[in-house]
Amino acid sequence: MIEQKKVFAIIPARGGSRRLKRKNIYPIWGKPMLYWAIRACQHSQYIDGIFVSTEDTEIKNVAREYGAQVIHRPTKLADHYTFKQDVIVQAMETILEKPDLVISLQANSPQICAYDLDAALEKIVQHDRNELFTVNPQLIQNAAFRVMKYDYVFQRSISTRSGVYVTNYVDVHEIEDVAYLEANHQPCDHNNRPDNLTQTYSFD
Repeated sequence: MIEQKKVFAIIPARGGSRRLKRKNIYPIWGKPMLYWAIRACQHSQYIDGIFVSTEDTEIKNVAREYGAQVIHRPTKLADHYTFKQDVIVQAMETILEKPDLVISLQANSPQICAYDLDAALEKIVQHDRNELFTVNPQLIQNAAFRVMKYDYVFQRSISTRSGVYVTNYVDVHEIEDVAYLEANHQPCDHNNRPDNLTQTYSFD
């Protein structure tokens, strides 16, 4: 449905975190949290390259162990005050190939499903959006993932041709979030795509 489109996924995963220490590789469902984002990308029908951006040696090793390529993130882009989009820009400037579409997805949404990534990719192409970002069921923006046409990675503002995709993922920031997910949820079954996915909206 997105014929001939090259898609790269970038997973920012710095070593530091203020609330849950080593959050991006904190264990959940028996695996480092980063594993679930990589796994979702691997099960996507459309994603051609999976890259983890990090300055941290242990996270680099985890990323490679589970099949992602690693982009070294400069220390100056690894503090709490760095905008995520600056990390995505640095990653795309490092990668030699130019994809058609770029997905930025966070490691601390371990419920991430490949079929949501694929549905969002289908929608951005079908509706000819420049970018698409996730919101929760109350239509409040969350940080689960963002899909962009390549040129719009470098834009400093939200595009006027944007869309949103509704997800109901828990963002993990504290140990209580891990406990809640492990008690109440299971990892995504990527092979069981629902017939009716969450509605996607677009606007000019």
